[in-house]
Amino acid sequence: MPRSPDMLAGRTLRATLVVACLIGLSGCGRRPALAPVSGRVTLDGKPLEFGSVMIQPAAGPAARGTIQADGSFTVGTFTPGDGAIVGPATVRVACYEQQRPGGPPPQGELALGKSLIPEKYTQFETSGITATVAAGMAPLEVRLSSK
Repeated sequence: MPRSPDMLAGRTLRATLVVACLIGLSGCGRRPALAPVSGRVTLDGKPLEFGSVMIQPAAGPAARGTIQADGSFTVGTFTPGDGAIVGPATVRVACYEQQRPGGPPPQGELALGKSLIPEKYTQFETSGITATVAAGMAPLEVRLSSK
């Protein structure tokens, strides 16, 4: 019996929907487990007054938070303050001239001006700062040294 183009299109659509449902049921698109992370950044024992903190898990997107005037921060991965991916992570801190509150808005990281902290802390590979993100964890104390 000959098949009409409409019949074939209908079968193709049904097959596509079945595959999409199976992919959805298999867990694709699930968000990784997050845990709240807040803390404080100090430089030589004094609060870092502005900048940002990034927490990079072993797999998945980094969490980011803005440093407040008292050195405190709270990070978010998908939305502000939603936390960081659970597990081991590397931390980096950025504090550039153009991030100073009240200053001109930065036009990309390359236009942020001079780093006000040692450059080693600005890269995940060289910061030397690690954390294990877990539910109920204590505030993260990030202690930087200018030496």
